[in-house]
Amino acid sequence: MEIDYAMLQPPVAAEGGIPWRRYVAALKRYKWLILLVIMGGTGLGVLATRFLKPEYSVQATIWIESPPTRGGPVRAEGVVEGANWVELLTTFTVLDSVVAKEKLFLTFGDNRDSVLFSDFRLMERFRPGQYIMQTDPKGRTFSLKSSEGLLVQAGQVGEPVGARLGFDWTPHAEQLAKTQGRKVKFGVTSPRDASAALRSQLVASMQDDGNFLRLYLTGGNPARLTGTMNTLINQYVDVAAQLKKRKLSELSRILAQQLDTVSKQLRAAESQLEGYRVATITQPSELTGLTPGDRTTTPTVLNQYFENKVQIEQLKHDREALEGVVKRAQAGDLAIDAYLTIPSVRTAPDLQKALQELSAAEAELRTLQLRYTDEHKMVKDAQDRVAHIRNTSIPAYTTGLVNALKTRETDLRGRVNQAGGEIRSIPTRTITEARFRRDAESIAKMQAELQSSYERAKLAEASAIPDVRILDPAVMPDKPTSNSAPRLILMAFMASTGLALALAILLDMLDKRFRYPEQVTNELGLSIFGAIPAIKNLKSGKEDLEEASHVVEAFRTIRLNLVHSYGAAGPVLLTISSPGPGDGKSLVCSNLALSFAEAGYKTLLLDGDIRRGELHRMFGAERIPGLIDYLMKNASLDQIVRGTTHKNLSLLPCGTRRHHGPELLGSGAMSALMAELKQRYNVVIIDSPPLGAGIDPFVLGTATGNMMLVLRSGETNRQMAEAKIRLLDRLPIRVLGAVINDIRTSESSYQYYSYVYGYVSDEDTGPKLVQGPQDT
Repeated sequence: MEIDYAMLQPPVAAEGGIPWRRYVAALKRYKWLILLVIMGGTGLGVLATRFLKPEYSVQATIWIESPPTRGGPVRAEGVVEGANWVELLTTFTVLDSVVAKEKLFLTFGDNRDSVLFSDFRLMERFRPGQYIMQTDPKGRTFSLKSSEGLLVQAGQVGEPVGARLGFDWTPHAEQLAKTQGRKVKFGVTSPRDASAALRSQLVASMQDDGNFLRLYLTGGNPARLTGTMNTLINQYVDVAAQLKKRKLSELSRILAQQLDTVSKQLRAAESQLEGYRVATITQPSELTGLTPGDRTTTPTVLNQYFENKVQIEQLKHDREALEGVVKRAQAGDLAIDAYLTIPSVRTAPDLQKALQELSAAEAELRTLQLRYTDEHKMVKDAQDRVAHIRNTSIPAYTTGLVNALKTRETDLRGRVNQAGGEIRSIPTRTITEARFRRDAESIAKMQAELQSSYERAKLAEASAIPDVRILDPAVMPDKPTSNSAPRLILMAFMASTGLALALAILLDMLDKRFRYPEQVTNELGLSIFGAIPAIKNLKSGKEDLEEASHVVEAFRTIRLNLVHSYGAAGPVLLTISSPGPGDGKSLVCSNLALSFAEAGYKTLLLDGDIRRGELHRMFGAERIPGLIDYLMKNASLDQIVRGTTHKNLSLLPCGTRRHHGPELLGSGAMSALMAELKQRYNVVIIDSPPLGAGIDPFVLGTATGNMMLVLRSGETNRQMAEAKIRLLDRLPIRVLGAVINDIRTSESSYQYYSYVYGYVSDEDTGPKLVQGPQDT
């Protein structure tokens, strides 16, 4: 059989890497625990599915009108816009009505019992909780209990039920009798809590610029879900319509009140303006005419006022001019032309006639003077008439005109002074009237605008249509939308699998026994000389040539490593021990000695376990005399050495058991014995007690100077082995390495120690092994 010695030291996971092989080995080792945990967790998941009910989902779609654009027919603006439609849906104004209509504050243990609660109502005050109602088998009496078993009411079928609890409920006797003594379980919650629960179950979605409001409701009762959804969308549409109608009605009412108020204000303003104008109608104004007629041709008060002032100045000027003419006439300088230049003279007919007579008389005088002399009577008469007219008539008329002018001037001055006072009061009256008129016009304009707004509001109210409409009502589903039972089972399986794997890895990490080769090399710092497969068939007494060959090859590997590790420093002196009992060190010692003997080495197997040594039983030899007898000098070396079936292998049993045996092992006789054995044998292997059994293994290791440890996979305690190796470091003992016993080559951690099956020798006789218990 060919052995790859490079594979004797298995590779260790890189620093910081994940030890996958160790995890795989742990999972294989705890496979039954993993299977049990997985089966238990999955079973719990299957059991939990019995308490789950399938979920159904119903959906509905509501169409929402877009906000009205300008132009087109008169329409009312929307009450709600955008995402607020979703907020309106989840208000308690909508949800409370749905809860009341669908009795969502009631929960049933069995959906068949919903018929009993068709007339169920809640009073103003009630007691929520879980209740159980049960009738007798004959259906004549009933009892109502709380979930804790307290009797609340007992009575005859047909009587009101739960009046003390605030229930307005009288179940039909026929329906109640159909329960046939079965317990009817139901729960009562407050309507507001039921509304909150409904809001948590309801899912609404609407795009920012969209017109579709999509609603989804999930639960376990498809019929109740469908009824709840349809009631919800109908109530939603009704509330939206009521909100819009209420807004329009309120707007119309407010506008009507405002219009009535403004109308009263307008009437008051017009009455005030009318009263003021009536009170001031007789007083002049800027546009008041002096005489009735067309205003465009009739002078106004102001025009007359200023005309009078001009007229006064004109009269004054004419008067002063006439007075000047009079003075000149008195001085003898009377000129008819001077009178003609004065405008008032032209309006004085007597003076105008006198002036004409003067002109005619003077013309006649001049004519007579041309014909007659001055002494002529006609001339004198003409001169007397001219003088009379000049000196008497004209001055008299002039004086009269001057007096008339003065009188008229005085009269005009009085009228002007009076008119001035009245004119100065005109602006105040004009401004007051203008203010009254402006107020009346402003209120009239406001009244016209309010009248127009009121008419539009009334028209919008009359033509108002809801902004929302039901597009797709809810339809009762035939199949559940989600059945969480398979998912729950899968989750339970995955969770239990994860838990089982984690538990296996955790148990492996907490395991204090040697399980993996890297624990020997990394934690103890020992080299591994080899690994001995588990000898199952040998334990049962059946010989398997294939397995026996693998064990023989394992000991050959150990022998080869020992020879190379020991070097050429004389015979091989080796103490073999283990941290504790049951690691199989005796089996390793005997078979390793046999392997050396078969290789041609003259080998001695010494049983150093003076307390419980059993090597003599393996080879069928006598225990006494033995090692202790030689050290006590009760027997010679030739007497204590036993031959075996192999010519190159000798056995030295432990001998008589003594209490002071450990002291004898450390005596000079033991040193002399070792020196003698080195002369006679090529290999001396001492089977010592376990390191935890006392000082015997340490004394024997000191005697040989070399020690090899046997570690049993799955049995040896790592902490104890580490502690004992620290003690060996203080002694003159060279620990060559370790042998791992009883390994499972099927495990991934020991796959590097496996051998090729079917590649054994074709000899008629198989390999020889010393058969003995593994725990020695």
